[in-house]
Formats: sequence, C-alpha cells, structure tokens
Amino acid sequence: MISPPRVVAIILAAGEARRFGSPKQRVLWRGEPLLRHVVLQTLAAPVQEIVVVLGAHVRLVSPLLHGLPVTLAITHKWPQGMSESVRIGLRAIRGEADAALFLLADQPGVTASLIERFVHTFATTGAAIVAPRAGKRRGNPVLFRKNLFSELMNVRGDEGGRRVIQHHQSQIQWIEVEEHIFDDIDKPNDLMPREM
Repeated sequence: MISPPRVVAIILAAGEARRFGSPKQRVLWRGEPLLRHVVLQTLAAPVQEIVVVLGAHVRLVSPLLHGLPVTLAITHKWPQGMSESVRIGLRAIRGEADAALFLLADQPGVTASLIERFVHTFATTGAAIVAPRAGKRRGNPVLFRKNLFSELMNVRGDEGGRRVIQHHQSQIQWIEVEEHIFDDIDKPNDLMPREM
C-alpha cells in the first residue's frame, strides 16, 4: 500500500495587524482566539505537522497556543514582509515533507474539511501547486510541492508565494471553493456576524 503524502501546514501569523489596531490573532472568533481557531481546524485535518510563524506580537500571541502540538517558529524580521515568514516556516519543518500548505492566521473560513480537500487533491494528482478559486477570484491557502521550496526560499518582499505561482501556472490544480473562504479579518468590522 502506498503511504499518504506527508503534508506540513505552515500558518503565517507574524504580522503587526496595523490596520486592525491590535493583535488580531487574539480577537475572539466563535468563542476562540482567532489564531487558536485556525490552528484547531488544522489539527483536525490530515496534516503530519503544523508550524506556526510568529513575529510582531510573539509575547502576546504565543500563549494562545499553549498545550497544542505545534512548532512555533519566530521571526524578528517580520517587517520585511510575508516572504520572510514563508522562509522561517519552511526552515522550521522538523521532518521530511512532500508538500507544505500555507495558511493565513486571519482566514477563519478555512475549515478542517477544506484542508483535507487540499491534502486529498495533492495525494491523487501530485500537482506542484494546489490552490483555491471561486470564479475568477484566487487566494489562500496554497499548497506547494517540495520541489518548489527552493523557489519559495528565494522570494523577497511582501508577496508570499505569488511569484512562484505565476511561474508555474500550468502546474496548478485548482480547488473550487465558496467565495467566503477568502474573507479575512483586517479591520474590527470584519468580525461582524456573517453567513458561513
């Protein structure tokens, strides 16, 4: 029997949350701090390891994850943008990884079942990139096969894996999702109740 692929989830939570006005990783979403909610959804999915990248508010945010089986990766260079968090997350992987699924700490609509779809799609297609879309809209989370890790390590600035995705358009396996999956928490009024 072929063993399932080893997918590592890397949750990017290092940002300052300037537009929000306070560490949004701590705000409550359905009774849980936002970051803990995202981590709990990921823990319920078939990933082999979870890395959480912290930065700007590490002292305030890290206690939210107390007792959870995750690896904390700390970056002091978070002002350099998302690409720095991507590199720190990849370096923090403890074992072998066939792919890395990058999630954002402020997308509460990403559920365990959606993460499972990413893993299943990768397992059945072996695609270099698995990404979500709703009509013409694209977004996160995104899974990258391990042969793209070196390209991700070379990205600079606040674009994450966008350039790598552009270079490998023909190797993307798209997952159709509902548009609310892309909703993120940037400002306090984004926390208003919505249909999920």
